[in-house]
Amino acid sequence: MSEMIKRLYRAKLVPAILSIAFGIALIIARQSAMEVIVKIAAGMLIACGVGCVLVYLFGPVKEPMQFVVGGFAALIGFLAWFNAGFVVSLFPIITGIVLLLNGLSNLATLSMSDVNTGNRALIIIFSVLMIAGGIFILFHPAAVEGALMVYIGIGYVINGIFDLILLYQAKTVLMN
Repeated sequence: MSEMIKRLYRAKLVPAILSIAFGIALIIARQSAMEVIVKIAAGMLIACGVGCVLVYLFGPVKEPMQFVVGGFAALIGFLAWFNAGFVVSLFPIITGIVLLLNGLSNLATLSMSDVNTGNRALIIIFSVLMIAGGIFILFHPAAVEGALMVYIGIGYVINGIFDLILLYQAKTVLMN
C-alpha cells in the first residue's frame, strides 16, 4: 500500500474503533458515559473561557465582549462540571423540545408551500409522529432517558462497524 493510503487507513481506523467503544460504553454505563462527556465538554468550555479572558487581559486588543463571553463560557463550564448529572438529565427534555419544534416547523413549512406530491401525506404523518414523540418525551423524560442513551450507543456501534467494513473493502480494492 502506498504511504498515503496507509495514513488514510489509520486516520479512519481509530475513529471507527473509538465509535464502537463509545457506543458500547453508552449501552453498558449510560449515566457514567454521559457524565464523562459532559465533563469533557465542560472542561473545553472552561479552557476556552479562561483563554478568552486571558487574551482580553494580556492581549493587544481590548474587546469587552471577549471578556464577557469568556467569563460566561467559563462560568457555564464550571457549573456543568460540578452538576454533570443534572446536565445529563436535561438531554431527554432537550430532545423532546427539539422533536416537538421540528414537527411543528415541518407542518408550518408544508402549509406554506405548494407541494402537492404523494409525499405530502408522508410528511404530515412523520411530523405528527415527531410532535407526539416530543410531547411524550417531555412528559416522561426519566423513562426515555435510558432508552435514548441505548439508541445513541447502538448508533455509534453500527457507525463504527460500517466504517470498519468500508475500510476493509477499500483496502481490498486498493490492494488489487
